[in-house]
Amino acid sequence: MAKNRDRAYKPVLEVIHTMIDGVEVAYLHDVTTDWSEGMNEFGIGILNTALMVGYDEVEKKIVKKRGKPSKDGAKIRKALAQKTMKDAIKVATKFMSGVKGHTFISNKNEMVSIETTSKHTPKYELHPVDKATARTNHGHIYYDAGYTKGSDYLSSKIRKISAEKAINKASSKNDVLPNMRKAYYRKDSNLNMRRDTEKMFTSSQLMLDLTNKEFTLNYFKDKVEEFKGIRTVLPKGYQPKIKVVALGV
Repeated sequence: MAKNRDRAYKPVLEVIHTMIDGVEVAYLHDVTTDWSEGMNEFGIGILNTALMVGYDEVEKKIVKKRGKPSKDGAKIRKALAQKTMKDAIKVATKFMSGVKGHTFISNKNEMVSIETTSKHTPKYELHPVDKATARTNHGHIYYDAGYTKGSDYLSSKIRKISAEKAINKASSKNDVLPNMRKAYYRKDSNLNMRRDTEKMFTSSQLMLDLTNKEFTLNYFKDKVEEFKGIRTVLPKGYQPKIKVVALGV
């Protein structure tokens, strides 16, 4: 599983490697908004992309004004604490009204995408794990969700196609993130997978190797306010099942 994370603000990021409800987890944590996504010791990974794009673009301002972040980070952390795909899916869709947007939940053998918004009930799709499947910021099942017209809709459609091609072209997992940040258009074009526009820019990339249980974060040094490092809080003497790597690029 892999993701480019686009923001309209420079985030403060950290990676947390810890136990939740007795389950080892590693996840990206946006300190400002409390956003989280990652994987657990059972090789279950969770990634999400927004469909409520208006909120996503001004999230930092909303958090500062209200003084509290979205609850989606807590929902994903609870889902990561589950031992089975079935339970992770149940938590992701039911706990605290569920995670909104496009959510991928996968292990090495099976992958499920869930599409839902505050106006749409969850719809599920099962995907083959040996074929590239991508989601961006427009509805795949619900055509009135996310971007629906104009340049932003075109960007979302093009980025989805580009991401699937980038993954299919990768000869090894080490090619995935570099392929997903290649620019096929001018540097400031909204059509690039790695965006660098006045409105939105890619601040980090995340790859979850669910077979070998490896968590890899690439963060762009000039697109984050601060990377606070890898915060490991595991029991004394515990042998981690997840390998965590974070690189500034």
